[in-house]
Amino acid sequence: MKTFVRALLFSWFLVCSLAFAAEGNFSDANSLGHWITYYYSNPEPHRVAEAIRAASSQGFMKDGRRAPPFIGFVAGVISKNPSTAQSLAEQLVSLPEVDQPVLILGIWYSTYPEAKPLLKRLAQSMSKHKKMIDHLLANDRPSLLELPLEKGSWVLDALWGDFMATGDDAPIVRIISALPWINVRGDTSRLLVGGAARWSLISNAIQHKPVMAVCQRELASQPGEVTAVLREVIAEAEKDMREGKTK
Repeated sequence: MKTFVRALLFSWFLVCSLAFAAEGNFSDANSLGHWITYYYSNPEPHRVAEAIRAASSQGFMKDGRRAPPFIGFVAGVISKNPSTAQSLAEQLVSLPEVDQPVLILGIWYSTYPEAKPLLKRLAQSMSKHKKMIDHLLANDRPSLLELPLEKGSWVLDALWGDFMATGDDAPIVRIISALPWINVRGDTSRLLVGGAARWSLISNAIQHKPVMAVCQRELASQPGEVTAVLREVIAEAEKDMREGKTK
């Protein structure tokens, strides 16, 4: 199962793990990956559209497994900077049709209060996705943090994208809540999500000090079934850091 979990998250962490990049441009995966991965440490909302267009041109969002982190990233940026939502949408409405759902769902899963009116306007320029937008508009709008983790590992990927955009604790805590699922029996979906949560927490605790800090803090407040696995996550991350390993 470990191999399968790694495959699920590989495309995102392939981008995120490229930390040695020249700043200032998005001409290759290295520079783009570094900027997105550590965006929360130096937010530049005015450059988000440029970065998403670069990700699109480099083909990072065409594979369905690759899109969720970018959906979460867009959702996080909009939630943190609601005044930029309209401008961001206007700049990204011209994305290739195959990549437009990143914008649509990024707006939908954000906490932007005017998301529905904005999507209604965008539907006029995104004819291929009008049915999708109409379906969304006909339903209640959950935030990213409210999505059931049972929907699959793509929700975890989106939550990590949200963390990269915001630096908030909430998406990390949400992912931590799935850790007990590594021990479930007879529920393959939860088992896979639990494994993905464990692996991604270790990987990001190594790479991001705020992730490790949240994991350590949550030991004092999470139920026993969570803390038992969370201690393993912290121990493995600390061991890998001592040995200079990355996930």
